[in-house]
Amino acid sequence: MPRALRVRDEIQRAYPDSLISMVPKPGGYFDVVVDGKTIFSKTEKIGTPIERFPEVGELVELLERRI
Repeated sequence: MPRALRVRDEIQRAYPDSLISMVPKPGGYFDVVVDGKTIFSKTEKIGTPIERFPEVGELVELLERRI
């Protein structure tokens, strides 16, 4: 959960007015969904060689690309 909190804090700093909901799930699931669209999914990659958690700043960059 500490990594998820780090990601939440990064997004909150970049977008102070954002509404962020965290839904705990066991098993390493981690998805970031914005306005109904998935912008990052570790869940889709579980068990594959590219399974990973987002790097520092990666989600803010992905969010900026959406705008």
